[in-house]
Amino acid sequence: MNKRKKVALSSNSEIESCNWDATMASTYYDKLLGNQFKKVTKLSPVLFRSWIYVQTKFNLFMSKLCLSEETKNFFFFNAYKTKMSQVLNSAPNVSLYKEEEIPPHLREVAILTGYRSPSSSVKECALSVFFATNETLNFWTHFIPTFYFLYQMLLFWDTFKIIDDSYYWPFIVYMCTICLYPLISSLAHTFCSTSDMARHVWFFLDYGGLSLYAYGAGLLIKAYSFPEELAHTLMGEYFLEILVFLTITCCISACFSRFIENLFWIKVFRLGAFFLPWVWDSIPVVYRVSFSIDVQPAVAEHYILQFFFSFCIFFFYASHLPERLAPGKFDFFGNSHQLLHISGIMATHHQMSAVIVDMKDRRAKLEEKYPLPEFWSIHIFSLVLFSITSAILIFIIWARHYEKNRMEKRQK
Repeated sequence: MNKRKKVALSSNSEIESCNWDATMASTYYDKLLGNQFKKVTKLSPVLFRSWIYVQTKFNLFMSKLCLSEETKNFFFFNAYKTKMSQVLNSAPNVSLYKEEEIPPHLREVAILTGYRSPSSSVKECALSVFFATNETLNFWTHFIPTFYFLYQMLLFWDTFKIIDDSYYWPFIVYMCTICLYPLISSLAHTFCSTSDMARHVWFFLDYGGLSLYAYGAGLLIKAYSFPEELAHTLMGEYFLEILVFLTITCCISACFSRFIENLFWIKVFRLGAFFLPWVWDSIPVVYRVSFSIDVQPAVAEHYILQFFFSFCIFFFYASHLPERLAPGKFDFFGNSHQLLHISGIMATHHQMSAVIVDMKDRRAKLEEKYPLPEFWSIHIFSLVLFSITSAILIFIIWARHYEKNRMEKRQK
């Protein structure tokens, strides 16, 4: 019993000494580095406090060794001071603003705080993803899934050796689009605060990425999941041609919405822009899941989940819930745009999963009845990419004149 008490007392004393040493280390670094220490603790308090704890444990270990005071000071402090000062001096302090402190056209519905400066530097924007702002989770909810989809594409590429097999080319085109659109979206949410013009350009690119995804999804359905009953109808014959028109129209309509000031019409143009190609892509899938016998239960389940999350996307975008119910409570976490991002990624994941099953199970039947789809996947996609790029360049020129005129009106 006495031994147990001694062990318990010694362990408690060690914990107390560690806590005391961590507190002393924090105070010591604070005195040494001043306000620079506070900047980094704001940047990542948990990580930095953990580092202090590790540093303290290391100091306790080194103190038990037979070292001179000069050597201890070198290990504990001098080198650390030099290295940390270089890092701390370059760490900017991201300032946040309230709704009334920024221009009206930059405000979001029911988001009251957490806005970055409209004239932030590129470095400040890049580092702001590690701070709590109202754009932080908008970045991470699309940036992380980008690497998930990229991993899936590389895994598929390595497994099936697709370079020599054109049957898989439409799927690779689709995978490129689902890697591209969340990446562009995350970058747009990160760097849109550098200037009004940069905001236009980044979100033009964002709309272009979503438009390419709309075409990639339709190409995927046409290549692997199109119902046999509709294959020789007008829809089956002209499915991709109409999809190309809707995709380009989608990009133009979404970009044009940035020059509209009325919130209602902004919603109409943007929702309409992405709703039309989504409906066109969905008609064959709905028909196949509802009426066709050539569909596996696992495929039907994935498509049903895809439609559920797709409806969530439109719901969150149109309603601005839950932040409308409690303005200011969801500025940093849980607002509709973050939920929209998550719903979009989940819808894409289930769409990809469903088509992978179809692609494997229906190969023999598709190759027997229909021509190889390399023309669909390469040539028409190149046409769509060129058209969307041209449209974005035109809108960038328009945005430049638009911002110039608005600046002149402000000065008057």
